[in-house]
Amino acid sequence: MKRRTKVLTAVAVAVPVAVGAGATAYAAHYRDLALPGSSVAGIDVAGMTRAEVAAALRQKADGIALAITLPDGSRTVRLGDLGTTVDVEATVARLFDANTTWSSYAEALVQSRAVDVVTTSDRGRFDAYVAGLGKTYARPATNAVVALAEDAHTFTVTSAVTGRYLDAGTVRAAATKAAATLTSGTAATSLVDQAPALTTESGRALAAEANAMVKARVKVTDGDRAFTASARDKASWVTIPAAGASTEPGVDETRVKAWVTKLTKSVDSAPSDGLRYFTSTGQLLRVVTPAKDGRKVTNAGDVVDAVVTALDKGTSGSAKFATKVLPATWAQRTLAAGAEHLAYPAVAGEKWIDVNLSRHTMTAYVGGSTAFGPVAMVNGAPATPTDIGTFHIYLKNPMMTMRGQNADGTSYETPDVPWSSFFNGGEALHGAYWRKTFGYAASHGCVNLPIPTAKWVYDWAPIGTPVVTHN
Repeated sequence: MKRRTKVLTAVAVAVPVAVGAGATAYAAHYRDLALPGSSVAGIDVAGMTRAEVAAALRQKADGIALAITLPDGSRTVRLGDLGTTVDVEATVARLFDANTTWSSYAEALVQSRAVDVVTTSDRGRFDAYVAGLGKTYARPATNAVVALAEDAHTFTVTSAVTGRYLDAGTVRAAATKAAATLTSGTAATSLVDQAPALTTESGRALAAEANAMVKARVKVTDGDRAFTASARDKASWVTIPAAGASTEPGVDETRVKAWVTKLTKSVDSAPSDGLRYFTSTGQLLRVVTPAKDGRKVTNAGDVVDAVVTALDKGTSGSAKFATKVLPATWAQRTLAAGAEHLAYPAVAGEKWIDVNLSRHTMTAYVGGSTAFGPVAMVNGAPATPTDIGTFHIYLKNPMMTMRGQNADGTSYETPDVPWSSFFNGGEALHGAYWRKTFGYAASHGCVNLPIPTAKWVYDWAPIGTPVVTHN
């Protein structure tokens, strides 16, 4: 009994030792080889080194092609041209990942292991290739165009054109499958219609609605007058949406506002202030300028809204300007006693000079009273007359040379002209040493005076003194 026990014990120890030694030898053998039962895309790679597996995969990958059926034939293309590649190194690495664990060694003895191929895809390269294929067959869709006709108030339609494109969705799927299975394949393409964003029918409906908006009568009144928008005006206000953005035309409020603003300028009016002359005793002498109230539009924004609403609905509409009164004011001038019937409405104490062209006299006044004169003078000749009107002295010069043109176009130059008081451009009251007599018309437009009189005027009349010339 004791001897048998010893034998059994020896056997029990020997079996695991033998198994362990075998496993170690098994693992050592396959350390750098593909494990038993290993395959990649149906290729039996068991017992191959990394280099052998890589070579086998690369050989298969290099031979993969895709036969693409096109509308007018077929084309064979390599996977790389489609942006699809077999990553041999990554696939080999995935295969040999099993060589790192004892469980993988054990599983390899009882079951096979299929490893997926690692692939990469360059979408940009694929799209570029497909786009190149499609150039021959593709046709872009052309939208219907709604635009104004030459008459500038009617909207017309240019018909749309249906496009088409090459549907190559199956090509990408086939390329992916070919790379994963390391086998060549086929892929069919088809031409697919591409509808325009705005069809001819939709364009016609859009144009019809736009034309209805143009036909709608739009009127604005100010109570006295009516302003009706022209067809051209309304057509310029209608906006056509971009293709696919909307199915309805719109209204450009900015352009409507510009039209309404233009109308307001014809409705608005500034007040016209009046002027009345009174005698020194307070009696109304005469109304020189009547006063007239102005007005200003106060609801331009509401009018714009009303016009936009009417146009947008394609229905006739009207609006009325509301205005506020801009009151005019009266200015009054109380004339000096005695000035009521003189050429200038002077106020009390006001200096002014009267130049009577028909009598050839100059008189200086203070208010309605004579301060100097009347004095005989020489005014402009018929060919170079003195201007008629109310002016003011603006420049004075005690001595100067005067230059100008005669009536016949020749030039003249008069030196040492004394005591010049300019009141109208080149026209002045001044002394005339070259004249012996006065009381007629013969100058170039100036008022020629005796030198003492000219000096008196020069000293007496400051800048701004009114000078009234009349017949």
